[in-house]
Amino acid sequence: MGRWSALELLGGLVMGMAASLATAAEGFIETFDALHPDGWHVANYEFSHPHFDTDWSQDQVHLSNGAHLYLSPKSTGTNRFAGASLRRETPTHFGRYEVVMQPAQGEGIITGFFTYTGDYYGTRHDEIDIEFLGKDTTRLHAAWFVNGQLTNHFIDLGFDAADKPRLYAFEWLPDRIRWFAGDQVIFEVTEHEATLPSVPSFLFANIWAADPSLETWSGTPNLDTHASAFIGAIRFIPMADMRDLTS
Repeated sequence: MGRWSALELLGGLVMGMAASLATAAEGFIETFDALHPDGWHVANYEFSHPHFDTDWSQDQVHLSNGAHLYLSPKSTGTNRFAGASLRRETPTHFGRYEVVMQPAQGEGIITGFFTYTGDYYGTRHDEIDIEFLGKDTTRLHAAWFVNGQLTNHFIDLGFDAADKPRLYAFEWLPDRIRWFAGDQVIFEVTEHEATLPSVPSFLFANIWAADPSLETWSGTPNLDTHASAFIGAIRFIPMADMRDLTS
C-alpha cells in the first residue's frame, strides 16, 4: 500500500484502508458516519483556560459523512463562544496520525488536530500539534510541548487550506517528528535538534476561539463570529505497522 492520499480517501477508498488495519489492534480509521462513533468522546462542559474564550458543547458537533465542528457566540458564562472538541478515549503513542481536514477561517479562530496529555491525565504535559489559525489558512502551525515547554513553527503551504478538505499528517517517532501536507514532508525535527514528546497521549480534533491575550498570535474574533471546520476522516497507524506504507 502506498502512502494514503487525500484523493484516495475522498474518492471512496476508505473501506479498503480500514480492512488493511484489521490486524492492527491499536490502529484505527474513523470517518464519523455514526451518531456516536465508537471510541470517541464529545466534550460538553465549561472550559477554564487562560488562552481560550471557549466552552465545549456537544451541540457544536454534527457527525454525518464526517465530523462538522462549529463555533458560535454565546451569552452566558465567562467564555463568549461555544466550540467543538472530539477526543479519542484511549491513548496512543508512536506512529502516523492522519486527518482529512478543512479548517475554519476568521480572526481568532483555531482548528486543531493534536495529541495531548497533562495533569488531568496524571502525566507531564506533552503535545504534538497541527493547527490552522483562521486569520491565515495558507500556513500550518506545527508545534510540540515537552513537559509544558512549547516549540513551534509556521509553514507556508502554497495553497489555502480552507478551500477544501485535504490530507495532513504527522509521524511521531522515538527520534523525530515529521509533518506532512498531502504526501510531502513540510517540516521535520529530530532528537538531535530538540527534546521531543515521549508520553502516550490522547488524540483530539477541535475548533475554538482564542482569548484576547493571544491577539498577536491568532487575532481576536468578532463577538458575532460563526465558523465551521470539517474533519473527513482520521487514521492512526502504530509505528510497528508503518512499514506497510512503503511496501
